[in-house]
Amino acid sequence: MLTGQALTSPSGVTVGTAPTVRSSTDIIPPGQPRTAGFRYLHVTFPVSITGAAVTNLTFLGAALTGNPGDSAVLTLEKYPGGTATPYTSAELPALATAIDPSSPVTQDVFAQTPALVSGEEDALQLYSESDVSGLTLPTGQTGSVLPYGFVSHAGTSRTIPVGTNTGTVTLAIKVPLQAQAKDDPYTVTLTFVPVQDSETSITESPEAQLPSNQAAFQAAVGRLGAPVIKTLPGSTRASGSLFCSVRTAGPASAPTGTLLGGIAPIDLAVGGTARIPANATSCLNGGASGADYVILPFNTSTASSRSLTVTTSNTVAPVGTLSVGASSPTGLSVGESVLNAASSSWTLPSPSPVTPTSAHQIRPQVLPSGTPTVGDQVTVNTASGCTAPPEFRTGTVRFVRQNVVLISDNANPAGGIPDVNPQGGGNDYQGIVNSFTNQIWPAVTGGFGLPTDADNNGNRVVLFFTSAVNARNAPGSTTRITGFSDARDAQPITSCLGSNEGEIIYLQAADLTGTVNSNVVPVATAVSSAIQASARELGRIINNSRRVRVTGAPLEEPWLLEGLSDIAMELTFYQATAVATNGTVITPSLTPRMNIVLSNLTTGSNASLRVAAFNTYANPNFTIYRAFLQGPNTAGPYWTNPTGTPALAARGAAWNFLRYAADRYVTTTGQTEVSFWTALINSTTTGLANLQGVIGADPVTWLNDWAVATYVDDAVAGVAPIFSAPSWNYRSVYGGLGGFPAATRTLTSGAPLTLAYEKTATSYLRTRVNANQQGGVTVSSPTPADFTVTVFRAR
Repeated sequence: MLTGQALTSPSGVTVGTAPTVRSSTDIIPPGQPRTAGFRYLHVTFPVSITGAAVTNLTFLGAALTGNPGDSAVLTLEKYPGGTATPYTSAELPALATAIDPSSPVTQDVFAQTPALVSGEEDALQLYSESDVSGLTLPTGQTGSVLPYGFVSHAGTSRTIPVGTNTGTVTLAIKVPLQAQAKDDPYTVTLTFVPVQDSETSITESPEAQLPSNQAAFQAAVGRLGAPVIKTLPGSTRASGSLFCSVRTAGPASAPTGTLLGGIAPIDLAVGGTARIPANATSCLNGGASGADYVILPFNTSTASSRSLTVTTSNTVAPVGTLSVGASSPTGLSVGESVLNAASSSWTLPSPSPVTPTSAHQIRPQVLPSGTPTVGDQVTVNTASGCTAPPEFRTGTVRFVRQNVVLISDNANPAGGIPDVNPQGGGNDYQGIVNSFTNQIWPAVTGGFGLPTDADNNGNRVVLFFTSAVNARNAPGSTTRITGFSDARDAQPITSCLGSNEGEIIYLQAADLTGTVNSNVVPVATAVSSAIQASARELGRIINNSRRVRVTGAPLEEPWLLEGLSDIAMELTFYQATAVATNGTVITPSLTPRMNIVLSNLTTGSNASLRVAAFNTYANPNFTIYRAFLQGPNTAGPYWTNPTGTPALAARGAAWNFLRYAADRYVTTTGQTEVSFWTALINSTTTGLANLQGVIGADPVTWLNDWAVATYVDDAVAGVAPIFSAPSWNYRSVYGGLGGFPAATRTLTSGAPLTLAYEKTATSYLRTRVNANQQGGVTVSSPTPADFTVTVFRAR
């Protein structure tokens, strides 16, 4: 704490009038105009002591009554005898309040940046308003004491012994350079008041924050033993007493000048965002009524997971939540535990010649060329890949339509899906074919283009219902493979002996008694899962077949292939709101970029059909996206081969990012959504390179913006368009599914929170700064260059 000390007190402090050092250095950042630079001034005076030695003798700025701008500046004059006119009554206070205290510096001639003066690294001292509120000016003077000053030294010691000129004090300021040198201040007079500080502290000034000065500053910390370290915004120190700003002019209740540090405090309107460094301290303003903030770190690395720590100071818990909940599901289902997780597609081989081995005893087997007829017998290899031992199943053609052939395995369990349900209700093969014909095919091919026709059957996709799919699920499985396609089927048999050489989707059979691995599959479940899987796998077939048979490109990377396959199901949702399974036109229909809210689904004419379309084709994506929102740091859109829950979260993130990217592409380029999807599918590159070629920008930048949008979209008004998701109001729709599931974490003031972030993952960290307060946010990471950190004001 500080104790006031009169200039002629018994301790006898006297400051000499003749300085021992004068220094003036103009530093202008390279390539910047003169007005971007500063004149750094410092002057050293001798200090004499009588009576008793004094430790931590500090000279605080004194804003005397009548000083320009209520600052410590007493006079400001231009070069005497020059051609410039004196400062006007308006210019004088404006310039006085723009003058900041600084560390004593010279110029680093190589870097053209300030360099700390040796032995004076700790000269500048900062204090809180409460520290100086009880101090008074000498008798006869009025005004206020400012909460900054300069500590005295006796060599390397802060204890000034008794004697004449036994110590020194160095005062330092930085003055903004003017457009013309003739208008720069030449003479500056300031007023200070001496005090004694019972606490040994050191302030990391903006100049000391520079990387080139960190070693010298740290050496000064070491010389002082264990001082209290005071920091400003921009500091890379993980600890210290943070000063978001320090008054340099004006009264405490309404400062007219402040020292801010390397980063200005974040002051946002509700809905606003700002980026802060991932290796420094920033400050958040509470404003007149307090402010809730959400901090969203994002791992930009596509190589591996990274860790990051966030610590706040002078913050409190947020006042509320932005999640939207609903007391009842309003006709929407939360999502089944049995998902269309075609995990086999994650390990598909690239097209390459295969030589058969006697051990495998592979024999050529392809789908019959040409259009089959109902009742035909067709043999299909249900094993995966090109070289695995074949697993042949023979099935019967049940339906042949314009774009689909439905075949059922003759070895399926008894009591399976009927051709036509005699009781109605649509749980039959005919209903599946109708859904494929009127909803799935036009939606997916309309968005992605046509698949190839390797089996020359009139561009018909084969839906093969086989218990071979059921056999892939272990007994008691809760998350099952319900359907898949295999890229090897796009390859000619000459290069892949396991290929069926056709466009085929393998679907689980109904199993009413659990004949296969004791897993019961009711007819209704087999039908609904087949419809969902058919939409996803048609998207995958188009992607794979065009790469193998048209462009000759490598197969798409798994994260992008999976995301596009889930997009295919979303495209089918929009089609299903326009056309019923029987081909009847529905109005009103829903389309992308109409910001669908819950009432668009659940109210109005044909609401039941829209709810059914959502639960069939959209809800599976909302279910896996829920997994991402519940653990946003555990998975991101860009992934390699996650397993378990992260696999679902990663798939959900990839789908949602592609929806965001398509919307952004359409709204910013004026191109169609179809052109976006077909460009990705017909590309000769893969993954991020493919995406960059289509959007013409760094995809990681879009991934970063998407990560912010996952929380801020539709949260409050005023969100920037770049952080919007114009197709869906997720907060509203999730309100019909039990509530918006974003898992937020509340930051506790002074308690570091360290999280591991997977590639392209984020998190939602909430905090609040009370009214008329400032809170600190310190971010640190072993790899700060791999992170961006966005601050969003939520209230």
